[in-house]
Amino acid sequence: MTHLKTVFSQFVSPFLLNANEKERPDIQLKIDHSFDVFENSLNICKSLSLPAELTETAQIAALYHDTGRFPQYSKYRTFKDSESCNHGTLGARTVLKYKLLNGLPNKQRNTILGAIALHNRSTLPSYISDELRICTEIVRDSDKIDIIKVLIPHLTNQESKNEVPLMGLKEKPDEITPAVLQAVKEGRQGAYQAMQCLNDFRLLLLSWAYDLNFEWSRKEMIKRGYVETLMSQLPDTDQIHALRNPIIEQLNS
Repeated sequence: MTHLKTVFSQFVSPFLLNANEKERPDIQLKIDHSFDVFENSLNICKSLSLPAELTETAQIAALYHDTGRFPQYSKYRTFKDSESCNHGTLGARTVLKYKLLNGLPNKQRNTILGAIALHNRSTLPSYISDELRICTEIVRDSDKIDIIKVLIPHLTNQESKNEVPLMGLKEKPDEITPAVLQAVKEGRQGAYQAMQCLNDFRLLLLSWAYDLNFEWSRKEMIKRGYVETLMSQLPDTDQIHALRNPIIEQLNS
């Protein structure tokens, strides 16, 4: 694993070095995120008592899950897939192109490539293998838990309103898009494409409670105070207050 961390660091280093002063924080954000998602995957794997090889496979997939973000940003200057390309698919292609995982057995490498390609899908296909499914679910949970951590400072004015992590969305204090609110009411994950303001983004992050696969992830969302923080930033209405208990119940399930 130490070798693969080095390979990853060597791959991302030129993107950071070649970025201008304005772009460098966005690249560093994705590098830090990749290692933090890896750390989350360690905790999930420990909680599941998985076989050693499957644990390693999931952790490598977690570290490399956003490999596509670096060429994506280099070419398009955005992390918004709808305005550029599918970063999951690009990530798998990039790993193959640069032979980043060539020392691994073919079966293990193919599972990792599948997890990278699938980690950002709204839902996973029904036909994939159990091994690929659990690896991808570990990556997805690890990713979501860290994305919320990364975004909360931006959403709470602790950092400047950098449009890259906030996807260009603006603060509209009393506005909420009905489709996003309805998704949370129905206990399902909101859609990125439906978001029109930062309140929508807050609701989408809360809706991830309904798409977490493992107990560690659900408990972590409560432990880190994500629900209370995001709820406190939404409009003070009965509609919003009614969302809290179902979300907490889901996370405690």
